[in-house]
Amino acid sequence: MIRIVNGNGRSQHPQAIDEMFRLRKRVFHDFLKWDVKTEGDWEIDHYDKANPLYVMSYSPDTGKIRGSLRLLPTLGPNMLDDTFPILLGDNPEIRSASVWESSRFCIDPEISQDRASNQVTIAAAELMCGVGEMSLASGISHIVTVTDVFLERMFRRMGCPGERIADPHRIGSVHAVAIAWEVSRNLLETMKAVASIEGTVLDRPMSLETARAA
Repeated sequence: MIRIVNGNGRSQHPQAIDEMFRLRKRVFHDFLKWDVKTEGDWEIDHYDKANPLYVMSYSPDTGKIRGSLRLLPTLGPNMLDDTFPILLGDNPEIRSASVWESSRFCIDPEISQDRASNQVTIAAAELMCGVGEMSLASGISHIVTVTDVFLERMFRRMGCPGERIADPHRIGSVHAVAIAWEVSRNLLETMKAVASIEGTVLDRPMSLETARAA
């Protein structure tokens, strides 16, 4: 199940927000050893102050968070344009109301064996399908992200390969790359078929506009 929380409404969902930031620290700081900012048990940065939307996957059996990502409009502060413009290559900045950025994609390492038959975690597929459902309801044309080549391969296995915006670059210990996906009903249905997901993944119907107003 996918739950969406508006960044400006964090105080209304303290448990969900706490679990998400703790998960991000476990993944990015403790497990991957990335050079990220932490505050106590949280991994949090200045983009979390830009009213993002948080997309969170929960286990239907335990109710525990098992993965999350962050969505930001490219018309405002975002990681690709403002922190990693080198990944754009010779392309101009991406600033469009119809393009949103996904970042901080993470899955709880403890559920790494909770996989569909094609070795793709159900939680990862749910996150991407949740973004797809919400984007289709909102008239969004593309989703972009900064990721590493390992996750790029995982996206391919999930049926959503996307397109590289430019060549990868080594940033710290990571071979990073910018990816763009064109939002389409066909892409959403392909991802659901690959992960054997039936029906909607959202806990309730939602567009980006209604999510940001919540």
